[in-house]
Amino acid sequence: MTLIEIEFGSDNYTKECKLRNEVLRVPIGLNLFDEDLSIESQQQHFGLFEETESLFACVVAVVCSPTEAKVRQMAVAFDHQDKGFGRKVLNFMEGKLAQQGIKHIHLHARMTALRFYEKSGYVRVGQEFVEVGIPHIKMEKILK
Repeated sequence: MTLIEIEFGSDNYTKECKLRNEVLRVPIGLNLFDEDLSIESQQQHFGLFEETESLFACVVAVVCSPTEAKVRQMAVAFDHQDKGFGRKVLNFMEGKLAQQGIKHIHLHARMTALRFYEKSGYVRVGQEFVEVGIPHIKMEKILK
């Protein structure tokens, strides 16, 4: 397994978009490729690859200030879920952000992913809300 930062526009970025679309968008009737993804050139992308160069987990970080970032679009391939791969890519991203001086991370978690984020040290903030047509909750974590 290899954890890397994915360069926007690269072949690995294309793999990342395909995974995010398959796991996060298609199941709720949306298509990531219908969206303008150009803003993602300003975001940080992280992925967990097999030796065969297959991507099976990814996450995106948006730096909001010198000390704060937002996590978005966390995806793990269906056949690799519940095996700790999501936690590996999340921990890798958090480590990279901490090296940049980020101390506070927040995200909008799908309610179906709530336990995953709680086990990773994130806490709920506020009330449940609907985003992209499904229930979410804001969560945050202070990095050490």
